[in-house]
Amino acid sequence: MKLFQIISVLFISLPCFSQNVTIRGNAGKYGQKEIGLWIYNDRISNTQKQLSYTNIDSAGNFLFEITSNSIQYVTFKIGKHISSMYVQPGVSYNVIIAAPDSSTFQNPNIEHDVKLSIQLNSKTEINALTMDYDKRFDDFLTVNYNDFLKRAPQAKIDSFKLFVTGYYSTVSNPFFNNYMIYSIAALQKNTKMSEKKLFESYILGKPILYEHPEYMNFFNSFYKQKLQNFSLSKEGNDISFIINDRASFPAAVNALKRVSYVANDTLSELVLLKGLSESWHDGTFKKSAIKAMLQQAVTESRISEHRRIAQNILNSFSPLQKGSAAPGFELPDKSGNTHNLDELRKDKYVYAMFYDDDCSACIEQMKVLPALKKTYGERITFVSISTDKTNADLKNFQAKYPKYDWLFVYDNTSGQLKKQYEIVALPAYFLIGPDGKFIQVPADSPEQNIEQLFYDLTKIKSKLHGVGNKQNQ
Repeated sequence: MKLFQIISVLFISLPCFSQNVTIRGNAGKYGQKEIGLWIYNDRISNTQKQLSYTNIDSAGNFLFEITSNSIQYVTFKIGKHISSMYVQPGVSYNVIIAAPDSSTFQNPNIEHDVKLSIQLNSKTEINALTMDYDKRFDDFLTVNYNDFLKRAPQAKIDSFKLFVTGYYSTVSNPFFNNYMIYSIAALQKNTKMSEKKLFESYILGKPILYEHPEYMNFFNSFYKQKLQNFSLSKEGNDISFIINDRASFPAAVNALKRVSYVANDTLSELVLLKGLSESWHDGTFKKSAIKAMLQQAVTESRISEHRRIAQNILNSFSPLQKGSAAPGFELPDKSGNTHNLDELRKDKYVYAMFYDDDCSACIEQMKVLPALKKTYGERITFVSISTDKTNADLKNFQAKYPKYDWLFVYDNTSGQLKKQYEIVALPAYFLIGPDGKFIQVPADSPEQNIEQLFYDLTKIKSKLHGVGNKQNQ
């Protein structure tokens, strides 16, 4: 569904705040319910995470204050009712979430779109631009419907592309320009344009726009079932052996470069990750081999986005999900005193970090924790779990960093706890509620947006989870 179908726009003047995004809204028809703000983890696993949440007050008002360094596609969720929009750094928004349409809200077990109205300060804001473009795009489809049925509208698509390029030529917004380019590319994918021309026009020599919805929509369509189809071809007769018997991620990356329109290691890795995710559900390859290869990608890929995508795909397979019970533990500190999860979570949240002293990323991210503990330590227990070989390593580490004053314990379970928490790379973070259930799994790191979630959890509404009723000072 194109964005203009669920968004109406009113233009007014609003102040901007650099790199902050403020969303003031009204959802009066939903009573005093919780509303969440969600984003995609990535567009290969298609998993989502909650960026923030708040409660709708008795007058129907709600407020989100987040930070962002790029345009993001966000979704409001009130139970099974959802609305989506783009947010742009430095912009404040006023929105109204309409009541659900009784003619479409038939099944309470699936998500339903509801109309979202946005007040904007500029016609060049990203929601205004995409809505305007989407209307022109859909009008073009309607007028040329019969040609699309015949899969022969290429000349008209070229004319439309030329028209919108000229019409929006004064817009200096790379995100919007790519929005136009790849929505048209996806349209051409469904016509008789050859794969070779599509590849050369839109993929070869172009950056991979991992976070761009229209780019990734085209990418996912273009490479759909490529791995599976390759395994059935003469050229790919060894890929099943490489995956099912060797379970080798690097070997599969090399083999996949023989596929048409996979030009380099980066594309090959991403197409492989997509194919492994698809194959988990369609049964093309062994699930045990798929998991093993994804674990290799998490630790061995040189591309940070691919490591993150592989981890997200693994997480989607895992029984460790938001709302599931966190595995319990009872572990010693450097003095031999034991600490168990049940005690740590009593009337508090638990932010657990697995690390070892050879992990440079672990050491770097710990530098952020003292400030977080100072602000949120009254209502959140911070615990770092050493996975080093001996308790002496923990003692040496704490002697080296004496100012780190939160709880450190040693994993003396011979790796069993790491298996229970399905850890394949360090550092690994988990946020657990007072009820012993995961709130975020895996959790964001201190360098990511975890503080936003800490802030949301420890506001007055935290009494819903049994954690006090104090507001941040």
